[in-house]
Amino acid sequence: MMGGLLPPSTGSVTLDGEVIWRNEQIYRRIGLVPEREAMYDVVTGWEFVLANARLHRLPDPEAAAHRALETVEMTGAQGRGIATYSKGMKQRIKMATALVHDPPVLLLDEPFNGMDPRQRLQLMDLLVEMGRRGRTVLFSSHILEEVEQIATNIQVMVAGRHAASGDFREIRRLMTERPHQYTIRSDDDRALAAAIMAEGACPGCG
Repeated sequence: MMGGLLPPSTGSVTLDGEVIWRNEQIYRRIGLVPEREAMYDVVTGWEFVLANARLHRLPDPEAAAHRALETVEMTGAQGRGIATYSKGMKQRIKMATALVHDPPVLLLDEPFNGMDPRQRLQLMDLLVEMGRRGRTVLFSSHILEEVEQIATNIQVMVAGRHAASGDFREIRRLMTERPHQYTIRSDDDRALAAAIMAEGACPGCG
């Protein structure tokens, strides 16, 4: 919905006050990296990024494509077919296409999937630097380590519903303070109860 690919079931999604759905002009301001790995494997990395630059009708698409590939450190492999890329390399080439038109907003769905440790750190540093320069970077991740190192504002979704907001420490505190409920099953309930009471582990039981 935030990328303009699906209509919201209720309400609206806007960017700087403009509705995103069915607004082609808004795509000039959004860079999208989808989680799905499917790509145009019959072309090279250079051809793929250059095609995106041309679709955006940039004044100098070749220069823009080279700049984007350099940013994600893929110039050395730009002449190879995408079919030969590792998963991490495909992630970086998708990142280049998202950056080629220099959008102020980036939407990244699990952007670190398949990357080796060096690639992961390089992309983390890149996203942090982009944020410092004023770009809005919104990414999804189920790995808390990634979130802790990059995000300044966290939104937690549970089963498709918004569960919490805040910085990393606030979210951690909510997770720690959340009450836990344990279920213990036994073949001899009386013996189990006696053992628990004997250990003093059941306040109020006596």
